[in-house]
Amino acid sequence: MNVLKSLGKLIWGNPDNPELIKITNGELYLVRPNFSIKGTRECIFHTAQATVRRTGVEWQYQIVISRVFDEGEEELQDEEEESEEEKVFLIDESLKFRKGQIEGLTTFSWRDLSGDPDDLFEFVCDISITAHTVNAFEYTVYNCMFERKYRKPRDEASEQDIQSFIFDTELKIDQNDKTPPSTPKNRSSFNKSSTTPTSASTTPMRARNTESPSTPTKTSIKLELPGGGSLKTISIIDVDVELHIFDPNTATFLMQSPLATASILKGNNYEYWLIIEDDTKRHITQRIEPRMNPVFNSTQHCLIWVYFEGFDLVYSFLIRFRDLDNETNFKRKFTSAMYETLNETKAKEEEQEYLMNAYLDEDVEMIDARVSDEEESEEETDSSEEDDDSDNINTESKGDSVNTQLAVGHKLDRSFVLKGNKIGVFKHTDDDRIEPASDINNISKPQGKKFNPSKMMLHEGDSNMILMDKNDAHSLYKMDLEYGKVVEEWKVHDVIPVENIFPINKFAQGTGEKSILGLSHNSIYSIDPRLPNFKLVDDKRRQYVTKNDFISGATDASGHIAVGTEKGDIKLFDSLGKIAKTNLPAMGSAIKGIDVTSDGKWLIATTDKYLLLINTEIKSDHEGRTGFQKSFAKDEKPKAKRLQLKPEHLTMMEHDVNFTPARFNTGEQALEKTIVTSTGPFVITWNFRRVKQGKLYDYQIKRYSDNIVADNFKYGQDKSIVVTLPHDVTLIKKTHLSTPTKSALSPSKKSASRSTNNIVKSFDNY
Repeated sequence: MNVLKSLGKLIWGNPDNPELIKITNGELYLVRPNFSIKGTRECIFHTAQATVRRTGVEWQYQIVISRVFDEGEEELQDEEEESEEEKVFLIDESLKFRKGQIEGLTTFSWRDLSGDPDDLFEFVCDISITAHTVNAFEYTVYNCMFERKYRKPRDEASEQDIQSFIFDTELKIDQNDKTPPSTPKNRSSFNKSSTTPTSASTTPMRARNTESPSTPTKTSIKLELPGGGSLKTISIIDVDVELHIFDPNTATFLMQSPLATASILKGNNYEYWLIIEDDTKRHITQRIEPRMNPVFNSTQHCLIWVYFEGFDLVYSFLIRFRDLDNETNFKRKFTSAMYETLNETKAKEEEQEYLMNAYLDEDVEMIDARVSDEEESEEETDSSEEDDDSDNINTESKGDSVNTQLAVGHKLDRSFVLKGNKIGVFKHTDDDRIEPASDINNISKPQGKKFNPSKMMLHEGDSNMILMDKNDAHSLYKMDLEYGKVVEEWKVHDVIPVENIFPINKFAQGTGEKSILGLSHNSIYSIDPRLPNFKLVDDKRRQYVTKNDFISGATDASGHIAVGTEKGDIKLFDSLGKIAKTNLPAMGSAIKGIDVTSDGKWLIATTDKYLLLINTEIKSDHEGRTGFQKSFAKDEKPKAKRLQLKPEHLTMMEHDVNFTPARFNTGEQALEKTIVTSTGPFVITWNFRRVKQGKLYDYQIKRYSDNIVADNFKYGQDKSIVVTLPHDVTLIKKTHLSTPTKSALSPSKKSASRSTNNIVKSFDNY
């Protein structure tokens, strides 16, 4: 070993080289016990190489077994079904890594932590590999184990430290141990070091709170922050949990610590922190905020969330509660902390249940989830269709401007895409494709001044387009689409600005209706272009004294109005000029988009990180009225459901969430069956019927090569979606979206492996 230690500079010397040492030729086997019905020995790679590799995370290393193709074999493989090209294992002492011999050849073996408890992986070194290389490989693995366990450089390891990692194959297991096979036989020897974000603190665990979990702790705690510095905090709850981390390579949650403490600490100015720690170290120090994408699962008694490190590292964690009362109390404290973080005020008592319910992930059928014969029949018809068409992408010339807006026609089979100072017009063909039809260039006001519209909305049976100019908040511009020219300027009001516009009812754009609705930060009003001077209708305006920050609005077929605010409130109006019938509490995230079903019974509200699905029906009302027409009783507030992506899917996507405004498919004779939105390069649809039944993660997804700007269904159906990219427009069949898998979500099939801890227990269907 002393000779090998002297080779340290040769093996470890270049920090820019991710590979420490490599065995260039060997075979990889999966070895099972003699009693296994699957057979005792299975060859995984006939020709392979073994590498010890850095991960990019401090103290973390991997054993990587890569398949080596014979000449011509790789090309043949590409023509056939895809095959795994490498296997990756985080180096940790729980692998029980050991060296051995088989038929005169040196072997390295370690536990298959993702398979059956007694299975082993075995790498058989080729006869050409020298003893010196074999010993150096073994010694390097033990050095990696030392750094992972003690979180300090190998140079500080003694010879005895390194020898301690050599696995004793003679060690016997206590036959009286009744621990379930899926958990460690000896919990005291379980390695509690973690593969957590590099910014996580390693402060030892403080003494646990001995008060009731629901009672705030008054002891002041000095919190060491990940980026440096400290903060004076107070613990408001401590509970016992198991900690797990999601491994995208195996699509399972891996045990980090079988017994840890999850704490919520309160700092200053409505700032809260989530801390996870055990007897050996602090695993996670994370501020509570919307990017966590949190989900409570009552069936598995756990909380799942994400942690973003830098621009391209996304981790998903899971804590499983060990006590039902602790779980309930933790949910209440966590949702209150999230609310206060976003709103900088405390939630009212009657809003607590509304907030808690929105964070739950439960398969509980929502009101009005019954399926009509017509809906069931249509869905069965859709699912049986065969679709072999490929996407039809139309690429525009790439200038300085990019696509920013999409409008899909109601009366005409046209889609309109706004790009800087021009509008691209695209035709929907009879064979359900899309192709360029014309361009409207050099958009100018009636006076001849060019401008780049900030918003557009089809009007009067798709014959006109209403345009907004962000540099003139008091006027709108009417474009005649037949001539491709702005023909009118509408002066709305000299004081009240126009910050958004939407149709006076859900299907008004396909009719000859002249009026539209407008929003300012504190008022909702009607705009009638037939008025002689200012177009705002004074007796059809609802104005608030305080600033409400209205930013989005939508209507149902009857003209009932839903409005979303910057703070996250949702107000439901029966008609203009009256007070709101219903005020839904703010979750704290801005409602950037809102849509309503034609009957007004459901609305979908979009925030950056999640969608809110709300049933507006009043259960006790025998006339079948909704929250648009009548106020909810205090104990009948609707239960909002958050539609969001699974935290573990975000880990595979390596992408933060920023949803585009979600929409139902629409049409005067069309039943709403699907919800569409997008985030980054992903277009996503939810099955509306199944979501109403509580299946909140029944979504389909497709990845594009560029970020999506806007998306919407073709009018009158939900089979095809118009997707707008910065420089392209495409029509995609809904059947081309797939269930979320690693291959569908990851940036590439050969994306870099992510280091995770070892499997002890997984929650495949948490």
